[in-house]
Amino acid sequence: MPTELLSTRNTEETAEHVGRGFAVSVMGHLAVVAAIAGSVWLAHHLDPHWGEADPTVGAIQASVVNALPLPPKQLYKEHEVLTSETPSPAPTPPPPTPAPPAKTEPVKPKSEPPPKPNEVLIPRKTEPVKAATKTPTEQPVAPRRVTPPPVPTPKATTGDTSGIQIPQSITQLKNGTASVTVPDRTFGDRYAYYIRLVAQKCNQEKAQDVDPPTAKGKRVIVHFVIDRDGVPTNVEVLTRSGSIELDTDTLRAIQRIDTFGPLPSGNSLAINYVYDAH
Repeated sequence: MPTELLSTRNTEETAEHVGRGFAVSVMGHLAVVAAIAGSVWLAHHLDPHWGEADPTVGAIQASVVNALPLPPKQLYKEHEVLTSETPSPAPTPPPPTPAPPAKTEPVKPKSEPPPKPNEVLIPRKTEPVKAATKTPTEQPVAPRRVTPPPVPTPKATTGDTSGIQIPQSITQLKNGTASVTVPDRTFGDRYAYYIRLVAQKCNQEKAQDVDPPTAKGKRVIVHFVIDRDGVPTNVEVLTRSGSIELDTDTLRAIQRIDTFGPLPSGNSLAINYVYDAH
């Protein structure tokens, strides 16, 4: 097997290179020292006053003081957080949330052991209690039966009309009392002023008549219809009093009226004029 011989480094060449590098380093350091010394010499000869204590030459002068002045105290406002001297109180922490109650399992009732055969109770038959016999002297008192009063049946106050008519206007005259009733209650409640106007005109005409002595204590009812224009029509005696003079005077008092004024609503209105002589 062939072998290859490697060349080895020469020891003499290595020593020569080390010596040359050392010499170069020494020469570099000497050059630096010579440059510093030269600069000092030049500065001394160019500026003869260099290094003196005269402030005009450029020396640095320092003065020693006992204390340094502090900055002025900063103004503060009471309600401002950044300028107040007293620190604001820290917020109170929220109360701790209570822990949820532990779930308790329901207590199961203890099962009782079955009774023994000799401990079973056998119910006995009880004899029924006999009712106490009443003595012949005691007699039941029958409750008293109270009969309610009869309900009054409404009767018509006029001849052909049914039901009770409530007077809408009552006026006291010198010889009697006059009242006006309206079968149409809705009209009477809504237009009460018109009913009062009708009663006023009827009473003015009736007050002109003088009732005969035979008319005292008697009643006459005159029925008439007011048309849309307010004119009384179909004037008639609905209930006679028994006194011809009283019936005739009351009928003519209504016939003397020309008009009551137009109706506020509807095409006609039935009126009953009731007069009681005193």
